[in-house]
Parts: sequence; structure tokens; C-alpha cells
Amino acid sequence: MPEKQKPLDHWKDQIKKGIRYRSVFGKSKDWRRFKNYYRGTFYQKNQIYVNIMYSYARAMIPQIYFRNPRVLVTGMKPGLTMQARVVERIDNQLIRELGLKEQMKSMALDSFLCGRGPGIIGYDTEYGYKPEFASDEFEDSSLTSFNKKGERIEYNYNVKPGMPWFIRCNPEDFIVPWGTQRWNEAQWFAFRKMRPIKDIIEDPKYPSAGKKGLKGVYTSNLVRPEQTPQADREIQKFQETEDMNWVELWQIHDQRSGRVFVLSLDHDKFLRNDFDYLQMEGLPARVLGFNEDPDFFWWTPDAKYIEPQQLEINDIRTMAAKHRRAGLIKILYDKGVLGKDELSKLLDPDVKAAVAVDSGQHMDIRKAVTLFQSHVPPDLYASARETREDMREIIGFSRNQLGAFEAPGGRRTAHEAEIVRAASQIRVDERRDTMADMLSSVVRAWNQLIFANWSTEKVIDVIGQDGARHWVRFTGKQIKGEFEFKVSPEESIPENKMTQKTEAEKFMELAAKIPGMNMQYLLESYASHFDWIDPKQLFPRPGKGNSPEQPIGFQEFAGMGQGGPGASRFPGLV
Repeated sequence: MPEKQKPLDHWKDQIKKGIRYRSVFGKSKDWRRFKNYYRGTFYQKNQIYVNIMYSYARAMIPQIYFRNPRVLVTGMKPGLTMQARVVERIDNQLIRELGLKEQMKSMALDSFLCGRGPGIIGYDTEYGYKPEFASDEFEDSSLTSFNKKGERIEYNYNVKPGMPWFIRCNPEDFIVPWGTQRWNEAQWFAFRKMRPIKDIIEDPKYPSAGKKGLKGVYTSNLVRPEQTPQADREIQKFQETEDMNWVELWQIHDQRSGRVFVLSLDHDKFLRNDFDYLQMEGLPARVLGFNEDPDFFWWTPDAKYIEPQQLEINDIRTMAAKHRRAGLIKILYDKGVLGKDELSKLLDPDVKAAVAVDSGQHMDIRKAVTLFQSHVPPDLYASARETREDMREIIGFSRNQLGAFEAPGGRRTAHEAEIVRAASQIRVDERRDTMADMLSSVVRAWNQLIFANWSTEKVIDVIGQDGARHWVRFTGKQIKGEFEFKVSPEESIPENKMTQKTEAEKFMELAAKIPGMNMQYLLESYASHFDWIDPKQLFPRPGKGNSPEQPIGFQEFAGMGQGGPGASRFPGLV
């Protein structure tokens, strides 16, 4: 920062440089075109479109995200076994409750279209956590997502008071410092949010002095133009709404100062300049990407690689359509031989049994009418197949992985299909492994926020070493520790309920032969496949620790893992 430059001006300059870095090396101006391809919006007129961009994206994403994401937690030091059980139960519950799977699916799509898929980590509120606003009435939360009247001023359902969260950020709203090569090298990051000025004025996290003179100068930036006249007209209607005044906010998390800044490029004051309570596992953001660039933070999207083939196959289909139209049946007829009434019978869609022709005494009746047969060059179909093969080679998918059989004459035996699948899975597994690392990293950051902020007791059900379910009271400090997280990149081909039931029956047959196996848990899991059975009602367990109404303390639960009365008799099977 130059000596005479004010901090606010410095950060405004840094934001502009970050936007420039994204535009020059990330080619962000191309992203909107790729998104429109995905939506089915093409700008070439009078063309036949085959939306390969959409079909390849929807074929890839289901193969790399986790249908039922779970983490396995183990302690990295002795004595953390029982803490790991509680942490694992909390993490898997938060993954489902906070919609982490949906956020990661959206980030995978962002990576396909833009090269990078960023996501933001937070706690308690969407626009920044400040512990000094913590409520005495509601545990571990600040309630700054509500105004003084009790009305909501934050609207994201996945952000809950007193809970960590993770939300996908649009790549067009995310920047890093100019010249950043790797995410773990970034000194800071910033992201843009469009927020109604009324909500900003009523948000207590922003000091009154910083909000003085703030104006809502934007009315359309929340809606992104699609570069079409129709979209421009719709945006113009949106701009005419008088009560929709928005402010463009930039939220900056800086490692050097350990602070969080919120500013608007059109305002002369910081809206926030506070200590950053979210910097516990590095910067509070994670960035997904699949096509690594050797020099720059902004990577190349899959859409960029297959755009030439997308345009080529559109052109091929358009030429084939023109040939078909030009080759529609054309008729040459002798007007002296075929009258208008009889000609109408040939052109009439209704079938006519006979058409009268005046051919004279010596004229060949076959010369009265001549038909031209249509012809589409077969090279067009061959070119289309070659184009699709090029696209599959770039992405790394076979026809089978796209949900189709091999072409006639291709591989059909189970052994050959397995060889092809195994080879192509190498690239898919690499992406799935990247998704697993992302999931583990987010959960690790969540845990640090939980350890630091959950000061009041909470209750959760945990499976103890005795195989029984116990309801345990705990605080963040009691379960704090260093843990290792593992996510199994499972196969993503969907299984139906019948397959799951069959696998469960086979496993139960094997488990019944092993002494000490917890058959109660297996029966409850098997019963969950039947809609008419409530597994929780199969084995009621009265007593302390066996219901949420009578939870046990964490110290008592931890004693079960140290040879206490609740310790397992079969430690090798735990």
C-alpha cells in the first residue's frame, strides 16, 4: 500500500485489479456465453442446435458428486476415540441439514462452465459473524439475521443461527489478488453480494457511522443480462420498480491483517472493518476446479475445450436440414397432359386411388410426370460421429457412460465393456477424489467453528462402543481435538431399493455367524427399507442416555471408551 493511500482506496484498487486478473487470465467474458449454451441459448440464426454442452454437464456431475455424503472421523492423538464418535455424528448431521450436497453439485457445474467453483464458509449469519451480538436467550447465536421488529433481513434457508454453513459463490462474484497462482497462496479473497439497502440499514453488524450517506444506486445488477433484446426488455421493467434499490457490497477476508472488510465501490466509508472470527482453517472459502492451470489461479473450463465441437455439430445438423429441405419431392409435369384438377390430387394429403392423364394416342404416360428423389450427403453423418468422438475424448467419457450402447460393431461383451469402463474411470475418479477432498476440507473448517463457538450444552444421539445408541450432552470445548477425516468416493451409479435390500440380507446372513455382532442395529437398518415400519420403534430402550429426554453427560459417555461398564465386550468388532 502506498504510504499516502488510505486503506479504503487501497482495497478499492485491489478489487479492481482482482476483477482485471479474472477477466484477463480467467477469460470471464466467455463464461456468460458458455452458460447460455448450457441453457440452450445460441446466437447463430437459422441453425439447428444440438445441446451437447448441457448433455455432457448433466452426464458428468452425477458421476462425481456423492449421493449420500458421509465422513469417517478418527482422532489423531490417543484419547480422542469418543470425541471422534460425537464429531462424526455432528458432521454427518450437518451435511444433510445444511444442504452441503446441493452446494457442491452447483460448484461442480460452475467448474464445468467457468473453470472454478468457489464456496464461502461462515457461521450464524450470511453477512458476517460478530460474537458481541450473541444472544443470551438463544444459545450460541447472534440473531443479527433479524431486525428490531423480528423481521428477517437475511433469506438463505441454509444459513441458520448458531450453525456453521457453506454456500456456493458465483465465480463472476469471486476474486483473488492479481498474480495468485494457487488458492493456498492467496493473501485475501473477496466476493460480491447484491443486497437491498433497506436490509443494510437495519443490519446491526454495520455501524451507523459507516452507513451514513449510503445510497442504493443499483437496480439491475442482481439480474444478469443474457445479451438478448428480450432479456434487456425484462431488465428494463425490473429497473422501473421504485422500491428495489440495491447496493453492491464487496466482502474482503485478509490474512495479513486478520480482518474482514465490507465496502461498496460507490461509498466513501467502510461498512465493516472488524476482526475476522472465521479465519480458523485458513481463509473462510474453498475453491473447486478440475483442469489445473500451471501458472494461474483461474483454470480452463470444460466448456471451453468442447465449444468448437458444439459449434461444429450445430453447423453439421444445420447443413443436413438444409439438404433435406432442398431435397423435398419436386415434380415436373406436362401441363398439357395433366390438368389443374388432377394435379391437385397429387398434392392433396388425402390418398387418391386414380389420377386422369391425357397422354394422347402415342405418348408414353411415364413422361407426363417426373419426380426428383431427395439426397443428404452421407459424409455429414460421418462428420457428426467424428465430432462426438472428439468431444468424448476431450471429456473422457465413453458412449456407455453417457447412458447409450456402443455403436454397431463396437464393444458389446461384458469383459470388453469393463475394460473400457475401468480405463475411463481413471479420469472420473480423479474428479471424484477432488470432490472428496473439498468435502473433508469444508467439514474440518466447520468443526473449528463449532469448537470455538458452541459454549452451551447440546444433545445428540451417538452409537457407543457397546453398539447401543446414547443421547449425549456436550459443548464445543469438550469435543475439541485434532481429527482425520475420510470420505469414500463411492460408485455413483444409482441403486434401487430392491438391490439395497438384497445386499442387506446377504450381509445379515454373514453377520449372524460372528459372535457379538450388533444384530439390533442391522435389523433397524434393514427395516428402514420398508415404508410401513418405523425402525426406531422396534427396540425401545428405557433408561438414562437412551432417549433425548434423559441424556448423559459427555464425561460419562467418554468413560465408556475406557473400559467402563458400557465398554464393548468385543473391541475387535467395534
